[in-house]
Amino acid sequence: MTRVNNNPTPCGALFDVMKKHASISYKELAGLILSNRPLSDGRSPISRVGDRTWISRFIVHAPAGSLQERYFCDYGVAALRVMARLRSRTNRPMRGGDVLVMLRNQGIPEMTAALSRIGEDASVLRNVFDRLVCGSGYSEDERADVAMVLFISAGCMGSARKAAAFALEYAQTSHGGRLAATPAIMMRDDDAEDAREIEPLPLSLGLLRVVDGYVKGSPHWVDPGSKEIEIGALALGDGDIADVGAGVSAHHARLVREGAAWFVRDLGSTNGTEIVSGATGERMVVHEGSTSRLSAGDRLVLGDDTVFIVIEGVPGA
Repeated sequence: MTRVNNNPTPCGALFDVMKKHASISYKELAGLILSNRPLSDGRSPISRVGDRTWISRFIVHAPAGSLQERYFCDYGVAALRVMARLRSRTNRPMRGGDVLVMLRNQGIPEMTAALSRIGEDASVLRNVFDRLVCGSGYSEDERADVAMVLFISAGCMGSARKAAAFALEYAQTSHGGRLAATPAIMMRDDDAEDAREIEPLPLSLGLLRVVDGYVKGSPHWVDPGSKEIEIGALALGDGDIADVGAGVSAHHARLVREGAAWFVRDLGSTNGTEIVSGATGERMVVHEGSTSRLSAGDRLVLGDDTVFIVIEGVPGA
């Protein structure tokens, strides 16, 4: 009897999506992504593709955090193998556009759900994928290849940030160029479900994202010990903020602490950075390379679709 995988881990989501929506069986996918490097017992992971129990226990249904990189071949190689398999199918071969649609509608939503279940913030995974679909700089087939690298590495690594970093490096090495910021788009339905009316917060610096007058999610608290953090769609560092709209650049702005005060610096963003004073309502453009001080109550506006309220408070209060 086939095991029902109602709450898959990221790796389980990878196998489930490829089986349900790409007609690649667990055994076949294992043969495409597992490594031929021997493990401690002298056998390689790929030599076990015929052992359904081992594949199920140690790969597909393995607890989050227990998978080791040595189980898998290079994620770029794995993605190219999968793409070649999809393009060569005798029954309804999948072109690059078909793969992007599948990943957009099923793959990325199921992967982000699986990552969320293990406590991962999958915002940066969605941001990278959105730029692959809507941005500029790559052909459709190149987008599909990089998107598959992103999807497979997320499933194998169980980390949104590591997968995003790997996919971006792969894109740069293989295709060159950069992922461009996308035009402004409407807030996703799942984002709207997370929205709530703005409530006064009761002292550490925090940024509270607002969409159409409603708070989206929880405050992004800045570690008091940090000297600086980055805000951007592809901001990957610890403490960085990637919860942004489509009009925000990959590396849009940086918050810099000087003494007890925090300042914002624009990093050459495409759509600009502004501060709206909470005291006077005056708008101030933050020019590239210059810094402007942030105060509680100010609104930090990035591009044309992302607004943060600057707050002071106690994290978790």
